[in-house]
Amino acid sequence: MTDPHRIVIVGGGAGGLELATRAGDRFGRRGHATVTLVDKNETHVWKPLLHEVAAGSMDIHAHQLDYLAQARWHAFTFCCGALE
Repeated sequence: MTDPHRIVIVGGGAGGLELATRAGDRFGRRGHATVTLVDKNETHVWKPLLHEVAAGSMDIHAHQLDYLAQARWHAFTFCCGALE
């Protein structure tokens, strides 16, 4: 059997996180590919809510998603890092 394909997604913003989640569900679970998400942060915060955090009307910790947890739930791996 050939080695599975490797998919690397750089950046865990709204698009990168969604892509990693869907690719993990579709390819990672079946063993067709290994999916890795790389981001410099350990958590994702939905950016449209940042104005509420800045205004003090929302606790950022209650509305962030841990990349490692998402990776576990959706069959991809997470690597904390950045490209320069």
